[in-house]
Amino acid sequence: MAHFTEADAARAFARAWNRLEPDDFIAQLMPEARYASQWVFEELVGQRAIADYLIRKMRTVKNHRLHDASAKVFAELGKTTQGLAGRDCVFMAQGRRKNITAVALFEVEAGKIKRYDLCIPELLSVVRSGVYPI
Repeated sequence: MAHFTEADAARAFARAWNRLEPDDFIAQLMPEARYASQWVFEELVGQRAIADYLIRKMRTVKNHRLHDASAKVFAELGKTTQGLAGRDCVFMAQGRRKNITAVALFEVEAGKIKRYDLCIPELLSVVRSGVYPI
């Protein structure tokens, strides 16, 4: 891909979660990438640490959704409308598409994902697209 953008990062992240297959997203991370969540005290630093986390997390979701429909995850593309308006993002929902639990934002540099953050959805003004990449 000639020019990897925040939109490309969002699409890769959403596809990873909708498929529960993180490899393509992980491949787009810089070696020193960072991941932060408003629900976790410490950032994850480095592609390997993020990969280990995503692989474990997606494996857990896969195992639980077989027996519990409320464990199913939905990742939808969207855009922010305030603050840094027009940024591409991903809405994370669980159980049902309307149960938005988080919004993921991305920073891209030199054609790779430098960082991504999982935020409380109420903190951002966003527009949903209805697009769930697979």
